[in-house]
Amino acid sequence: MNHSEAVRAKAAEQYLLGEMRGPLREEFEEHFMECSECAADVRAGVAFIESAREALRLEPSAGVETAQTSPQPSWLAALFRPAIAAPAFAILLAIAGYQGIVTIPHIKSQLSLANSPRALHAFSLIGANSRGDTAVVVAVRPDEAFTLYLDIRPDPSFSLYTCEVENGSGVPEFSVQVSAEEAKNTVQILVPPSRLTPGQYVMVVRGIAAAQGAGGGGAEVMRSRFSVEFLK
Repeated sequence: MNHSEAVRAKAAEQYLLGEMRGPLREEFEEHFMECSECAADVRAGVAFIESAREALRLEPSAGVETAQTSPQPSWLAALFRPAIAAPAFAILLAIAGYQGIVTIPHIKSQLSLANSPRALHAFSLIGANSRGDTAVVVAVRPDEAFTLYLDIRPDPSFSLYTCEVENGSGVPEFSVQVSAEEAKNTVQILVPPSRLTPGQYVMVVRGIAAAQGAGGGGAEVMRSRFSVEFLK
């Protein structure tokens, strides 16, 4: 998921409302960990929900009237109007209760990981071959991100490469695009916490010619085996 797709789908709103499920939720979490604008939207939503919960503990002042304002183009912008209609506030109250129990702790954890300097474990796939006797062992904690780095042999006929991780059954887990310019140096791929479960995997690199476009299947350039183990 890129930023344009996230904006069109109002991904931050869906995420905060708990309407985003499965792979789409994981894609957005990976995106906002790298996108400052979407991360700011999520933080703003979390701040509002927490403020709404706090406001409920206060006794309403006499004579305060709810104000109706014209619709705003952004759901997050509408949240910060000076006054909110009572029915909408009641709905948000229900959402706030759900978010406080389920979603907010998860968001805070993800944002903390995204914004805090930290050392990452890096595992080299350079020289690892799928036909070798031993796969590279990636041993990390379940809540720990890590990087895989590899060298791609440059080929002038390719303008783009895809680095796809397949599980032991040959099913793709995720794919990362690498430009021909980026492939001139060692490539590092960040794997978010728990993105891969313990098991056997293969990193398959395919080269894509300019005529094929990003959607083309590409020609296999290399593949490297590795396994993931979770430390206790």
